[in-house]
Amino acid sequence: MNIEILVHTLATDSIGARAAARLAQSLVARHRVTVVTVRGAAAPHPGLRLPANVDVLALAPSVGAGDRDDDETSQLVIAGDPEFRRYNRADDGRLRKHLSASGADAVVALSSALGAALAQCRVPHARRIARQPAPVERLPESVRARWTELYRELDAVVPLTQGDAAAPEYQALRAAGVEVRHIAEPVLLAESPDKPTTGVVISAGRLVSHRRVDLALHAFAQTRAAHPGWQLRVVGTGPLHRETRELITALGLHDHVLLFDREAGEEDFYDADIALVAAERLDSGRPVLEALAQATPVVATEVPYGAPEVLAEGHGGLLVPVGDVQATARALERYMADERLRSAHRAQALRTAHSAGTEQVGDAYEELFRAVKAGIRGRWGKRQRTGGGAPAEDRPLPTADCRVLPNGAWEVTLRGVSGARTVRVKEQGKGREEVVDFPVESGRTRALIDARALAVLGEGRADLYVVDGRGKERRLRYGRCALGGARDVGHLSDLDHFHWVLPYATEGGYLRLRVWSRPSHAELVAVDYSDTSLWLTGWLQGEWQLGGELLLLLRRRQEPARTLAAGRVRFEGGWFGAELNMDEAMRARLLMRENWDVLLTDSSGSEPVRVARIADDQVVRRDVQRFPELVREEPTDLFGPDVGRAVVGLRPYFTADNELSLVVTEHH
Repeated sequence: MNIEILVHTLATDSIGARAAARLAQSLVARHRVTVVTVRGAAAPHPGLRLPANVDVLALAPSVGAGDRDDDETSQLVIAGDPEFRRYNRADDGRLRKHLSASGADAVVALSSALGAALAQCRVPHARRIARQPAPVERLPESVRARWTELYRELDAVVPLTQGDAAAPEYQALRAAGVEVRHIAEPVLLAESPDKPTTGVVISAGRLVSHRRVDLALHAFAQTRAAHPGWQLRVVGTGPLHRETRELITALGLHDHVLLFDREAGEEDFYDADIALVAAERLDSGRPVLEALAQATPVVATEVPYGAPEVLAEGHGGLLVPVGDVQATARALERYMADERLRSAHRAQALRTAHSAGTEQVGDAYEELFRAVKAGIRGRWGKRQRTGGGAPAEDRPLPTADCRVLPNGAWEVTLRGVSGARTVRVKEQGKGREEVVDFPVESGRTRALIDARALAVLGEGRADLYVVDGRGKERRLRYGRCALGGARDVGHLSDLDHFHWVLPYATEGGYLRLRVWSRPSHAELVAVDYSDTSLWLTGWLQGEWQLGGELLLLLRRRQEPARTLAAGRVRFEGGWFGAELNMDEAMRARLLMRENWDVLLTDSSGSEPVRVARIADDQVVRRDVQRFPELVREEPTDLFGPDVGRAVVGLRPYFTADNELSLVVTEHH
């Protein structure tokens, strides 16, 4: 069959775009699949990982996802639909023109707006199907009657939840002969429930009021005393980003919560030990299913259309009352305190999510296609084609998925590759040409990369290639990299220098390594505050002369450059502690705003070492972790009694290399 999936855009890593990519993956093994985008370029966002044998047709490649190329409002999209303002008369014309000549056997629209448009467009000889991403009751009351009237023209409608499928509007559609069938949104399933323990809780979703990220933060804050080693990761975009950042600071969670301004990917859930869904309203069980599919137990509120439809208490998750901070904190602590419970629920989670796997959802759509097949005039069965025979130019690009194993090694899985013999790591730039090869297991597409073997790489970056039996290199693209286990350097602690490597995606979507390799390193673990000082705690590795005195230094970046001693450092058992008194930066400042790097030095006379936070799974942490500002008025005796005093702020931050610096600002 020739199937078209109608979606707003693939140019962004949005929820709608990801839904299109996963549905295409569910269907492409048996059909020819084309994703038709109303807006944006044909090249999909790299984060979607759209299968290479799925075609993409962009109706308006030069028009951005949020741009308007026509002032006239759409006549196909129902006025009042949540997505009404996305579309205009130019979109109507492009949709009508394409659908009237598409040649598809079935067209699947992935939103209520595009479903309404599809219902009003002629698609010769094809079945028209709309997937409804949100419950009908979420539509404005003024829209529902028109929605029901238009959807009567479709062949099938797919609600995402069982509760929504029982709504009166769907009863009316069934009475009109429309096939209504609940099918879960497809998710990618983890291979196994066995994964490293990370001490990470993830709260993912749009930062809007009904998702109750504030409740998640308050509940997590209550677990800090009993479980100080855990970390919360808040992943999502939305209007409450600034408020969320301010609440993190107000709760004193600056060192324990990372805030990511992007959509969550599968690897984010895989890297977590617990997923927290604190919403007071959900449109589907997708946020819960995404976590379960990555073998991550869920603490979730008992909201309609959400967790109760997906899991029963104890079958991969714990249910809590809506809006109950205390109950949410207790459920988190149950998982935090009991590794055996988490392990049992990881296996249960994967079993629960199995019905939403791409293969299982593909089977469900096959049954739907068979149900609506009768009566199609002259096309069904005449243009069947499987997706396995992609043209040579459309062959999948060589791609590497990687995950960190408990012993610190990486397991690299190759896709779009045949005849691979070696995975090659090559240093990039700075005149170095170090090459490290790792064998691909015979007859398989997997290689193990020993982090210790990469210790020959110098500080900088390196690229990865796959090498075949003839010695031909092909550069590897970035796939799914699960790095949650990369938080323990025990397997590297006996090296005579500090060495840490993390994979990341380049702007072009290739796999690259960030390498930190230093004779000496001071790893920052915690930043605490008093009224006048910062307290830094961490550990040391490499070539340190610890028989003498350790000093904390500040080095000004602006001219005139200056280095000043900010205090002595206590050292015991490999750990250091240092107080950075704010008066030092006040005395030394010359400008209204200046930056100071934080360093440690020993008695050997060697070059001071930057304090940094490197030894975990964050390649760049400056955008996800923000420290509060320490603000105080200058003491009366700082510059003498006749000098006017100023209010000065000092805020730590991480640079692009994850090294600690301070910004000192005079406020007026």
